[in-house]
Amino acid sequence: MPTSGGRAYEVLIVGADTDAVNIIAEGLRSLEMAALPQAEKTFDVSVIVSNGLTQATRYARNIVLVTTGIDSLRSPHISYAHNTYAQPQLVLHVRASSASQLRRYINNNVRAIEHLLVIQELNNGIATLQDKHNRQAEQLVRGLFGVRLWVPEDLTKWKRGKDFVWLSNNSVQGMQNICVYRYQGKQRPAEAMITVRDSVMRLNMPGEADGAYMTTVRSSIVTRMTSRGQTEMHGLWKMQGDFMGGPFVSLSMPQGDSTLVVEAFVYAPEMKKRSLVRRLEASLHTLKIED
Repeated sequence: MPTSGGRAYEVLIVGADTDAVNIIAEGLRSLEMAALPQAEKTFDVSVIVSNGLTQATRYARNIVLVTTGIDSLRSPHISYAHNTYAQPQLVLHVRASSASQLRRYINNNVRAIEHLLVIQELNNGIATLQDKHNRQAEQLVRGLFGVRLWVPEDLTKWKRGKDFVWLSNNSVQGMQNICVYRYQGKQRPAEAMITVRDSVMRLNMPGEADGAYMTTVRSSIVTRMTSRGQTEMHGLWKMQGDFMGGPFVSLSMPQGDSTLVVEAFVYAPEMKKRSLVRRLEASLHTLKIED
């Protein structure tokens, strides 16, 4: 199939009913990615009021097709398909009897649409890593922790510690990093996990200034459990005693009598950080304990 066009997290909304199309657009534009230093939209949304897709628009990366006037629908209905016209691609079909019915539905269910689109893009990132990943870094992580992790190709610098490894692209613009570490005992509640994180990072990630060390902005933390039983944490980090800081995301999971943590963090002052974090987040979701 043809390759889809556009950048990650771009969404095209198409429909003949202007009000209905704008309702979907407003809902998606209201969403902001959690735990970033500055507000950034979850998606870049564009709108076309049209009776259907054209030869050009059918190749968009993520498409929401909106149809109203279906009187038989007691409530709006959402369905989706992958790689209909191009790949990778997600086409969402949103059908409703009227724009007013759709507005009530979107007010309560926009997060369901968000989830479908975010999962699609994370899977796109994983598919890219499957073809292009840093095999030397992968071997290092496997040897130290007995897990598989597909690391982006450009993370070519690393530093080892006790039950710890730091991988980085070491870029002066948009520095991207992944850390893998392990601690004894079962997974802990969020507050206790933050305490462990601060201890591990203080030991292994000292700042450039004397006495500076990485710590967690506790008020920024957002956690959830994944479908694989992992604890996912989004938040902000800062360098105590220095002016550095940025977003991070981590996954933790049990490994025998220990807990394994994979974390990605970004330092990119004066740059948007959503896409950088999402790219590394896809890498974290390739984590697999080897048999």
